[in-house]
Order: sequence, then structure tokens, then C-alpha cells
Amino acid sequence: MGVTSIVKIKADQGAEDGLEELVALARMIAYARQVAQDVKLQFATNCLDLALEAVKQEVGEGLTRELGELSSPVPQVSVRSH
Repeated sequence: MGVTSIVKIKADQGAEDGLEELVALARMIAYARQVAQDVKLQFATNCLDLALEAVKQEVGEGLTRELGELSSPVPQVSVRSH
């Protein structure tokens, strides 16, 4: 195994770890959103909807199906800075 292969393996592992962290973050936001909705904090619920959609966009199309159970009523919007 050459140096290039080792670097690629480490980069792939880092990307996979990053995706796992984003998925965990999405689940935490979804939980917080549900709690806010249960205690009728509408503004907090709306903010958490936006945060959840932003994380789902960052994760990308590949894992969006996996995060389907974390859906919110907010339409997909771009939150990237210009």
C-alpha cells in the first residue's frame, strides 16, 4: 500500500465520520424540535425546522432517505452563504 492509498483511506474515514456526526446532529435537532412542539413553543419549533433542513442539505442526497423519519414541514431552501 502506497502513501497515496493511506491518505485516501484516512480521507474516506474522515468523511464517513463527518457524515455520522451530521446524522447524529440531525437526530438531536429532530428530538429538540419534537419537544418544542410538545410544549407549544412555535418559534423554537420553526427555528429547529430550519436547522434540521440545513443539516439534511449538508448531508446530501445520499443519506436524506436515511433521515426520512426526521422530516419537517419546511420546504427545501438553500442556506449556503454567498
